[in-house]
Amino acid sequence: MDIIADLGSLAFGSRLKRMSEIGMQSVQDVYVLYGVDFETKDFPLFYYLSQKGEASIMEISEVLKVTHPAVIQTAKGLEKKGLIISKKSAEDARKRNLKLSKKGKNLLPKLEKIWTEIKALNNSIFENQKHNILEALKEIEDVWAEKTYIERFKEFHRIG
Repeated sequence: MDIIADLGSLAFGSRLKRMSEIGMQSVQDVYVLYGVDFETKDFPLFYYLSQKGEASIMEISEVLKVTHPAVIQTAKGLEKKGLIISKKSAEDARKRNLKLSKKGKNLLPKLEKIWTEIKALNNSIFENQKHNILEALKEIEDVWAEKTYIERFKEFHRIG
């Protein structure tokens, strides 16, 4: 019995969360397999900095579509591991910019190799399914970007 699956659209968020947890743990297992001390949850921020070079908390928050506190929390963990550094912005001393540390830059080639392997496996899984989950997620994200879920809920039920 799988109550989450049986609930269908009512448990949509719970099902995505469960899939996310399984996916994140699976990738974490790959890092462990390769002996790399890297957290799956840190990937988006670390990857963005590896591509951008240096970025502000605000910029990262906007690009990754996560809250400032989420960026700050992830950054603190990466700083504690010595993988990124934080410095005051040259343009505005009230703002902090993040960039990869020397240790982070040294780890990057190994991570890039792992990411290439993960992407290849994921592509082979997704491409062999009847429905492409990445395309379906994009469609739903676009719908919610157009109008939030709560706005749609109120309209659908003629509330307020």
